[in-house]
Amino acid sequence: MDELAEEDPDAAAAIAAHRAGGEEAVEVEPWCQWAWRAWHDLTDDRQWRGGGLGPATPCRIPWAAAMAYAAQHRLDPDSLLKLLRAMDEVFLVWHAEQVDRAAKAGDVE
Repeated sequence: MDELAEEDPDAAAAIAAHRAGGEEAVEVEPWCQWAWRAWHDLTDDRQWRGGGLGPATPCRIPWAAAMAYAAQHRLDPDSLLKLLRAMDEVFLVWHAEQVDRAAKAGDVE
């Protein structure tokens, strides 16, 4: 994880914030760092659903963005999509938990 932080300043900030929260940083296995980087690279392609009276909710990374990324980087599109979907599922659950936690604490705008 420290190598990723050295290569990517945004990742370094995220890792520092994560560690400051007292949580253990995720160690990404070398064999799957390509998928981890793809997920982070594509996160800006993610749409967000308006929350109405609550906070916005993230959607999954679009299929078209994943396919374009796979083609550009000569990756297996099926493997990439499968891994992105799995990572998105974890992210969406985590995000929902954060929203629930903030709502219970009265921090939701």
